[in-house]
Amino acid sequence: MMIRRMSCASMRQEHPHGYNSLELRLFSEDDRARCQKIAALAALSSYGPHMPECRNRFVETQPLEPADTRIVAIRDGTVVGFLDLVGSHVSNLFVDPQHQGQGIGTALMAEAERWAVGDLTLSVFTLNPDARRLYERLGFEVEGVKMVPFASSSAEVWIMRKPHSKRLGGL
Repeated sequence: MMIRRMSCASMRQEHPHGYNSLELRLFSEDDRARCQKIAALAALSSYGPHMPECRNRFVETQPLEPADTRIVAIRDGTVVGFLDLVGSHVSNLFVDPQHQGQGIGTALMAEAERWAVGDLTLSVFTLNPDARRLYERLGFEVEGVKMVPFASSSAEVWIMRKPHSKRLGGL
């Protein structure tokens, strides 16, 4: 995938297999409703089926979680995914299920590496092994497992880290 830097916090990607270009930029308030919808759809299609007690949480009206930096991916003028960073921790990565498998999550993670200082960390539900495989392909390693509060209960997550020395060629 060819990447060409655009303006500050924005870039386009040209996909060799004919996918339309992808723009990454910082979130704006105009993106809020679409990001809320993507978060609900992606959660319902990945770990949601394993958490029936939380189904009422995976709705389009659920507010977005706080983030220091929110990066959106846009294809053909429509937000198709987003990533939240809190410091150097990826707190959320959601891609519209209709656009998964097209490199959007990988592109958002590459942009997160550009923003993060030090090691990049994340937590992923153990009920979501597909996400774990993506992160491992991107160079993350599992450091452990722990229970975290989620909705009105708790959930088990893998704690993952990508050392700064393995990011962007160690730059």
